[in-house]
Amino acid sequence: MIYADTDFFLALIKDDDWLQDRAATVAQENEGEIYTSRATLLELLVISNRFEFDRMEALAYALEIATIPEDEDVLFQAVDYMEQNDLTPFDAYHVAYADEDPIVSSDKSFDEVTDDRLALEERES
Repeated sequence: MIYADTDFFLALIKDDDWLQDRAATVAQENEGEIYTSRATLLELLVISNRFEFDRMEALAYALEIATIPEDEDVLFQAVDYMEQNDLTPFDAYHVAYADEDPIVSSDKSFDEVTDDRLALEERES
C-alpha cells in the first residue's frame, strides 16, 4: 500500500501542476493500493481557496483514488513525530498514518523520518 499526501491530490486536481503527469502515473500504476487520511482531505479543503478548485469534485476524485482507514493511535504517534522531528501537525500525522508504508509526496520534510518517500518531483527516465 502507498499513503498519499495532500500534494499528490493537489497535483491531480489543479488545472496546471508541474507534478500532474507523475501523480497521474503513480495513481494509474498503483490503482487500488493507495490510501490516505481524513487529515489529508481536510488539508485539501484548507488550501482550496488559495488554489481555487471545485471542492466537491476534488473530494469525490480523491475518494475514487484512495481509501481512508482510521486508527486513533495515529494521533499519539503524530505527537511523537512533532516533538522528536519538529514536523508540522499535518506532516507528523501523515507520517504516523503511513506507518511503515511509502508516502507519495513532493514534501522533502518526510525524508528526515522515512527512507521510503515516493518522490513526485523525480522525473522518470
